[in-house]
Order: sequence, then C-alpha cells, then structure tokens
Amino acid sequence: MVEEALRLYPPAAFLSRTARSRDTLGGREVRPGDTIMLPIYALHRHRLLWDDPDAFDPDRFAPGVSRDRFAFLPFGAGPRICIGASFALQEAVIILATLLSRLRFALTGRRPEPRMILTLRPHGGVWLQVSRRA
Repeated sequence: MVEEALRLYPPAAFLSRTARSRDTLGGREVRPGDTIMLPIYALHRHRLLWDDPDAFDPDRFAPGVSRDRFAFLPFGAGPRICIGASFALQEAVIILATLLSRLRFALTGRRPEPRMILTLRPHGGVWLQVSRRA
C-alpha cells in the first residue's frame, strides 16, 4: 500500500542530473554539463509502464508482480539514491500500522490537491475526520 501511494505521489516529483559525458537521449544530443530533468511524477503515471496509471491499486506491488526496474523511482536510483529510502519505508509502515489500528480516517469535503514546489505536497494540507476505532 505504501509503495502504491509513493507511486502516485512521490515525495520528490522530479530529479535532475548533470551529464558527465556525451550521449543521446530520446533522439536528442546530450553534452557534458547538460542538465537532464526526470519527471518522476509523470514516469509513475506513464501509460506504457502502468495499467490504469491514475488508479490506486496496491496489487501492483504484490509479491511476484514484475515491472521495469526504472518504472518506480520514488527515492531515485543508482549511486545518488536517497540514503534514507529504507528507513523512510519502514517508518511509514510502522506509523501507518500504529495509527490505522487505533483510529479511523475519512476525507472531509475538502479534497487534497497535489502541488509541486521542491517536493510534492498537498496544497493547504490534508483535511481528515478522525475517530477512534470501535
């Protein structure tokens, strides 16, 4: 469930890298020093990589389900991957399990609207109605 939420709403909605050598990307020349922008938000919703990409479907990350190695990059990849990625995932699962076992959450009439600044955040926050589990 956490992975699917990160697919739809990656914390870093885009990455930038500086080319160290000459290359070609999508038919365009890349020179050393050029900045390449990788839109993670768009990658995670690309129709060639994901079936029904705008839908929330945690089964995409079920055991045994395969996907392109670079189709899911909420923390980047390679030598510059976020060093806190594993900790962040563990922390998210523990916090969610703790909260969901004790509380019930429901959206109010105010729907979250994603806003990209440096990171992807809900504009105006997320308004929830919280009650104790019976």
